[in-house]
Amino acid sequence: MSKFIASTILGTAALALSFPGPAQSAEISLKMANWVPPFHHFTTTAKNWIKTVEAASGGSVTVTLDSNALAKPPGQYDLAKNGVRDISWSVGAYTPGRAPLFRFAEVPFASPNAEIGSAGHNKWYTKHGFDKREMKGTVLITSFVHGPGMLHSKKEVRVMEDMKGIKIRVGGGGVLTAKVLGAVPVVQSATKSHESLQRGTTEAAFFPFEAVHGFRLAGLAKYHLEIPGGLYTTPFSINMNKKKFDGLPAAARQALMKAGGAAGAKFIGRHWDDADKGGRADAMKAGNKIQTLSAAEQKRWSRAVQIITDNWIKKGNEMGLDGKALMDDLVKMMKAG
Repeated sequence: MSKFIASTILGTAALALSFPGPAQSAEISLKMANWVPPFHHFTTTAKNWIKTVEAASGGSVTVTLDSNALAKPPGQYDLAKNGVRDISWSVGAYTPGRAPLFRFAEVPFASPNAEIGSAGHNKWYTKHGFDKREMKGTVLITSFVHGPGMLHSKKEVRVMEDMKGIKIRVGGGGVLTAKVLGAVPVVQSATKSHESLQRGTTEAAFFPFEAVHGFRLAGLAKYHLEIPGGLYTTPFSINMNKKKFDGLPAAARQALMKAGGAAGAKFIGRHWDDADKGGRADAMKAGNKIQTLSAAEQKRWSRAVQIITDNWIKKGNEMGLDGKALMDDLVKMMKAG
């Protein structure tokens, strides 16, 4: 090979290296599962959260949110765990045995609003390393809770006696709450609530206020009973397939965790609080009656549902932990944010 040809080849190679090709500048494209309808606030909230991931990565990471559900709500976690989707969000109560410590948040009067409660729950769960202990096969990107859980009903409820015999739509964590208040729990996913109220298979539902808009309940449930601190709380998680996460460049992993963690929990919680305001506005526009549980009834209901907190403490003790200390720490953190 002549010196001219050799120098030409070397020069061309050097020039190619100075301009990274597609493989070096390609974006990381991730897919995220979604199971709520387009008009539900979390579809928009998730898209807004995704923007924070993309901003944190400087645009090198993009996330596409599914427009249709690939699985029923209880199967969402497994979409990420099994790699069907890179990321998914799920409800802890829909898979009861999977992460009991994650579900410690399902206690009454613990969360003043979604923003504060979400940040507190995420800090508590990761502080104790429970995400590594329970969420095998995935990486917890963030966790969050909804706004104060309340009652939406077809008939007025003001005192505990009014609850007797009412068929209430509940998630997995609301069964005992309904029972101890004298109601009949009907376990079903959130997406079934509109249909069941419309058909009369339920007469009420446990939901935060956002569900009035998100599941179009304003024309079905004409009475709304607010409970300060929430009659219950439900924790949610955003998880990523562990193998996929571990295979990402360090900068991409850092971007995901920057947008996640307590900051992501607070961000999502703040959007949930805004959605609660929207649901309340829908109820008012429909001419529905909104009431707050009286102080006297709060004491009665508090005594009745104390068993919920006691049961979670017992569960912690059975796992070899100090259930009371953990619960006290959680409630303190969820009230502080």
